[in-house]
Amino acid sequence: MKDRWIGLDIGGTKCAVLLAEVDRGIRILDKIRFETHTERGFQWAYDRLCREMESILARNGLDFSRVRAIGVSCGGPLDSRRGVILCPPNLPGWENVPLPEMLAERYGVPAFIQNDANACALVEWKMGAGRGTRDMIFLTMGTGMGAGVIAEGQLLRGHTDMGGEVGHLRLTEDGPVGFGKAGSFEGYTSGGGIHRQAEALTRRLAAQGRPPAWLRDGHAPEEADAKLMADYARRGDPDARAFYDFIGRMLGRGVALLVDAFNPECVVIGSIFGRCEDLLRRPMEEELRREAIPYSLQGLRVTPAGTGESLGDYASVMVALYALGVDPMQAGAEIHPRVLSHMLRLFERCPALESCREQIVEAYRMLRDCYRRGGKVLLAGNGGSCADCEHIVGELMKGFRLKRPLDEERQRRIRALTGDLLPEAAERLQQALPAIALTGHAALTTAVQNDLDPLLAAAQQVVGYGRPGDVLIGVSTSGSARNVALAVSVAKALGLHTLGLTGQEGGRLRTLCDCTVCVPAAATADVQELHLPVYHALCAMLEEEFFGAEADEGEEA
Repeated sequence: MKDRWIGLDIGGTKCAVLLAEVDRGIRILDKIRFETHTERGFQWAYDRLCREMESILARNGLDFSRVRAIGVSCGGPLDSRRGVILCPPNLPGWENVPLPEMLAERYGVPAFIQNDANACALVEWKMGAGRGTRDMIFLTMGTGMGAGVIAEGQLLRGHTDMGGEVGHLRLTEDGPVGFGKAGSFEGYTSGGGIHRQAEALTRRLAAQGRPPAWLRDGHAPEEADAKLMADYARRGDPDARAFYDFIGRMLGRGVALLVDAFNPECVVIGSIFGRCEDLLRRPMEEELRREAIPYSLQGLRVTPAGTGESLGDYASVMVALYALGVDPMQAGAEIHPRVLSHMLRLFERCPALESCREQIVEAYRMLRDCYRRGGKVLLAGNGGSCADCEHIVGELMKGFRLKRPLDEERQRRIRALTGDLLPEAAERLQQALPAIALTGHAALTTAVQNDLDPLLAAAQQVVGYGRPGDVLIGVSTSGSARNVALAVSVAKALGLHTLGLTGQEGGRLRTLCDCTVCVPAAATADVQELHLPVYHALCAMLEEEFFGAEADEGEEA
């Protein structure tokens, strides 16, 4: 079964709990919504979130052992690095709340939090209109006006996690109030700001003795919002058209400031822009041409959000994906036939392992995606499984079935410094897939055994080496080695992916690991004999994936 992900979308009015799977995108499997009831305080909402998470899993026949991580999307201010909700104005009483830590301790699942605008920016960058860019700005243009900024392939959060609060930018010395500031970007272009301006326009025209069409049609001034004004503008009403021309110009003025400051390749605008692009684009682009640096406009795309009305649902799930380095569009990618051939060869030689086909495919994808993200593999095991860990490292860290020459630039730099020591060093060194066996390091492991506990030798190294998105492989013929189970548990707590290699019963690793390859044997020696061809196949598949297109087949190591 594929990993599941939980998203928590927390707002001042409503909250949502989402269950999702990730396979060439995010697919929402189930959703529960409920009123936030801010007057009842944080504890009530927290208890309700937990009940609904448990409920959504139960009604889908799952429990938290199948949940990879929990993502939380919430209005700021918050500290995403420490995982603390600070004091959102729309969530009174939610002050200094370490929500991810609370969830992780309660359910044993990594949890992460991000500002809602940043979360939406990540969705559009990875899956939507900004996919494939390295420099992108996402504007919410909803109830408020916030932003998420992607610069050189990274989410910019700022020193105090307040990056992207563009609604506070002042566009005019005086004007509509938004984000507590007169004449602000939010005051002019957010849903709330547009509503207030439309209501003021209605009252002003009425006071001048020329009530607008919508007022004559029976709409009260307070009903004049973005949707009503768009309806009349599309009918050709001159007052509504002029109103949207003005909003479009102010939107262009704000975007021009951001283009000058960040020089993005793409500006993605959500919510109101997607629904009113036909009214806003022309005046926005005219103002952009007047205000922005011309050179920065070359190649710039300004576009509605590509994920449409699903954006908010995806956002909280994306928080967890981004924290763990998972690209949702790559997670379920097809396996290249050249890579797949190594697995098919495995089944030809060892037909009994055909029963592990799905597990082996899942294991391969986990390891492949880890290396694509620039991660590494850690391995833990005892006795013969210790030897297997060392063996796997040997196949990953140098050529296995293929030659892996270094690129010319690295060869040149190495040759310049090693020529008098070993002239052929640069040509002989090979590219590696980073892997560390947690089975040696005598000084460290004996110190841990003496000072901490012998069972923690591998777990302590996971703490030191492991980073979110890395993979820990636990090798145990029974699946129940306590030191390996401890290392796996620590790895999961720290956001690593976990892969078990065990016998047919699976033991504790079957339930602990994200993926467990349980070979069809029970006796220790028989299990070990089947482990070797499995990990040989996985190593060959990984080598083919990363070096097969550029290296000739060589001798098997």
